[in-house]
Amino acid sequence: MNRRQLLISLSSALALRPLGMLARLLEQPFSFLVVGDWGTGGPLQKRVAQSMTAVANASGARFVLSTGDNIYPSGVSSVEDAQWKAKFESVYKGLNLPWWSILGNHDHRGSVDAQVAYGERNPLWNMPGRTWHKEFAADGVTKCTLVALDTTPIMQTTDGWKDQLQWLDRVLGQSAPGIRIVAGHHPIRSYGHYKDQPHLLKHLKPILDRHAVQMYCCGHDHDLQVIRNPDDRFTCLVSGGGGGSRETSHGTHSVVSHSGGGFALVSVIQHRLRVITYDADGNQKGSSDL
Repeated sequence: MNRRQLLISLSSALALRPLGMLARLLEQPFSFLVVGDWGTGGPLQKRVAQSMTAVANASGARFVLSTGDNIYPSGVSSVEDAQWKAKFESVYKGLNLPWWSILGNHDHRGSVDAQVAYGERNPLWNMPGRTWHKEFAADGVTKCTLVALDTTPIMQTTDGWKDQLQWLDRVLGQSAPGIRIVAGHHPIRSYGHYKDQPHLLKHLKPILDRHAVQMYCCGHDHDLQVIRNPDDRFTCLVSGGGGGSRETSHGTHSVVSHSGGGFALVSVIQHRLRVITYDADGNQKGSSDL
């Protein structure tokens, strides 16, 4: 279903049963969009952005989680960099949702501090630091803890990368019972271009397993994948199709895999997670209950 059809359907339902639709909207689950590798300013990014807006309006998504590589090709130089308007503000002006963002390897080519500070200029942009964690109330009972990593120094074994992993271990150990999601730019598991990352399997996977993390969200591979490996306690969601596309494959433990651009919707359903992936035109490609 394209954006126009989705909006017509929603408008018709509201006109016919306004009170019932309002009640249903109020009962929508806690959900958010996941997109990565988006800041190109090109046609594919704009198509994905339009579809994100339509799905957000229909689902009641609360925010967008960016899995990094926010501005191509080399990040930004300052909070006044013209790329903020050309590749973020103008492209997503109809979405009007808060963004919770992490850093990718291309962001490290520019000013990381400017990406952190940009939130002071634009209240929709949230990047409290190179790493951060945030607790959301999914409903009256369930807490959803989101922890963000900066995986570039971890992959390069620089800038106190072991301290970052110790911080993650500590934050997860102190987090409230409920849903735990960790986000980092580089994939732990992938059947795309970059494949599994041995360094992250050795150093990051044990922490996620130990703390019963439900999902690891990432980008870097320019595709959409949901991977459920029986050796992991967590599911890997690769969402790196926000602005570019690269061919992927369907592996032994793939639940969903597709390329051509797109994004994901993550929802908390009765203390569990549901992941729906969409292509660049907003067509649903796969749904997984975790």
